[in-house]
Amino acid sequence: MYSGILNVDKEKGISSARVVSLVRRGLNQKKVGHTGTLDLEASGVLPIVVGKATRVSDYMMDKDKTYECLMEFGKKTDTLDAAGEVIKESSKTCKREDLEEVLEKYKGEIEQIPPMYSALKVDGKKLYDLARSGKEIERKKRKVKIYDLKLIDFDFPYAKISVTCSKGTYIRTLVDDIGEDLECLSFVKELRRVRIGDFLVDEAVKSSDILEMDKDKLISKLERVDKALDKFPRFDLADNLFDKAVNGMTIKIDSKIDEEVRVYSRNEFIGLAKSFESRGGYFLKMEKVFYDRENKNI
Repeated sequence: MYSGILNVDKEKGISSARVVSLVRRGLNQKKVGHTGTLDLEASGVLPIVVGKATRVSDYMMDKDKTYECLMEFGKKTDTLDAAGEVIKESSKTCKREDLEEVLEKYKGEIEQIPPMYSALKVDGKKLYDLARSGKEIERKKRKVKIYDLKLIDFDFPYAKISVTCSKGTYIRTLVDDIGEDLECLSFVKELRRVRIGDFLVDEAVKSSDILEMDKDKLISKLERVDKALDKFPRFDLADNLFDKAVNGMTIKIDSKIDEEVRVYSRNEFIGLAKSFESRGGYFLKMEKVFYDRENKNI
């Protein structure tokens, strides 16, 4: 069994589940998952977790993301993107400086109402399933963070923007809100995710190439699991403590560590651990062991 993270550039028009299926076939391995869906109409970075790396999915979802989005003004669609039906139009125009001024107000912490056409579940039902059956329900506002928002290009009725944001941010909602503020309406014409944490689209394997690649070549593209855990400080143990750490044993250390850490020994990543105090001494307890003796991709 192989373990690691495959950085995939998902093509427009296929689902995230389809990419998982492609990787399963390419590696001939069942234990494969994604780290949060990317819209069918969107393209770009979709990290796929393989083997023991499936245990870091939640950590990947917490990472900030960067998108490049082509907006089209003058229309609003039911899905807030190009796949939907136009439900409202506007003849009002806006200038570059008008858009730049509005973009400024969306930087920082903002509130969003999730779109009906989304995978978010309410009472166990996905919103897009309800939307497709003609139902619309009240959704609670959610706080998200926009770390950076800038205008790349402007040629009305189109504008290209770059958005760096926290998890849970809906770019379609952001674009819709911007259009409403400008009173000229807008929707997502094209959307591309160019980064999740340290995973960049320029370094990704194209989804269309997965089944064309030699299996060994695909395996060589697997990133180490600890790349997803870079928010945790590194803590190195002596080489003679390697086996104890791998076996999940509690290890005596010199001083207390105030936060969860990535543990290494013999320059190999072993897992995540926390320290505690007992009988006047300090100890390190392995919380999650990722190391696999049979797999060096981990």
